[in-house]
Amino acid sequence: MFNKIEGLSNEKHIDLRFAPMNSFDFAKTVVNAPLSASEFLQAARYYPIVFPNEGTSPMALFNLGPKTNRYINDQGVWTVPYVPAHIRRYPFIFAKQDKSEATNNFVVCIDVKAPHFATGQGEPMFTANGELSEFTNNMIEFLKKYHHELDITQMLCRELEDQSLLVDKKITIDKNGQKIQIGGFRCVDIEKMNNLDDSVLAKWVRNGLIGVVNSHLQSLANLKELV
Repeated sequence: MFNKIEGLSNEKHIDLRFAPMNSFDFAKTVVNAPLSASEFLQAARYYPIVFPNEGTSPMALFNLGPKTNRYINDQGVWTVPYVPAHIRRYPFIFAKQDKSEATNNFVVCIDVKAPHFATGQGEPMFTANGELSEFTNNMIEFLKKYHHELDITQMLCRELEDQSLLVDKKITIDKNGQKIQIGGFRCVDIEKMNNLDDSVLAKWVRNGLIGVVNSHLQSLANLKELV
């Protein structure tokens, strides 16, 4: 989805303007998106929510195969009401200024190849004197909130990993008479979870993890739409 990322600066981008797009063609090859816990309730209505084989960052699946987003039609329209924040933030992104995991030194970046910047009309990114515009400041606040929520969600879901509740999930489909197994993601083992100590489950009720798990499990019914 991101093609050419550059740090946002008034030196390079003083004349840049942002025009909202009606088409989601820029995401037509995106097959999954990370989700924050605050998105689960809405996202679970339309997407399967699963966990990667490595890590505890939950994600919405847009396809069980590669390179085609099943939620975007030929006209570039997103076909369900809720669009994940990962898609809505495009073409803006936070990027680390160094590779150290110990630091949280991020810079605001943009995809300069995004179609949102292809025209000379739209919201200015900077004011005439080189300061960030109101639009850009609002977008940065959105990025900060989204990034913070992703971090919290990952830490919250790490408790599932610690309790060995995330197990490999495979889907078997019949293609031209052949049985094909598709995997590459994990789900919560509900039987293992039910055998946890009551004190653990009570903690998860209080910190919201039980609600996250319930939405995740309910969302798996959407796998049939992708199959």
